[in-house]
Amino acid sequence: MKTTSLVVAGFLAGCISLVGCEQKVDVAGGVSFANDVLPILEANCVDCHDIAAEGVATSGLNLRDYDGVMQGTRVGLVVAPNSSESSALYLVIAHQTDPQIQMPKHHHDTLAEGTDPSLTENEIKTFQNWIDQGALDN
Repeated sequence: MKTTSLVVAGFLAGCISLVGCEQKVDVAGGVSFANDVLPILEANCVDCHDIAAEGVATSGLNLRDYDGVMQGTRVGLVVAPNSSESSALYLVIAHQTDPQIQMPKHHHDTLAEGTDPSLTENEIKTFQNWIDQGALDN
């Protein structure tokens, strides 16, 4: 009985320690645009997708703020609230499109200018969760 209790306690301790390593998302409030999504955009996307930058000149997509993200490109919206699988923004950062249009630009090894790193799995998951939770301005 004592050995079984120790095994169960060890198993539970292991599970608890693994949970602590995962990305923390406030379940009650979900993913926050201001606190979770915008910092990723600022660190990885805004250099090209700001008012006077190449990405805005090419596509019209301004990722400086919530309004710009939700406005989309000259050809249409890039976020379909509640459906990451229907959102171009998610698809291009999650490597589910042609490598020539994946973002950040030129992160694929086969491209000549392979300099910009891809977003991390946690960053991509943050976008997916934000969109699937309604793409709120929170």
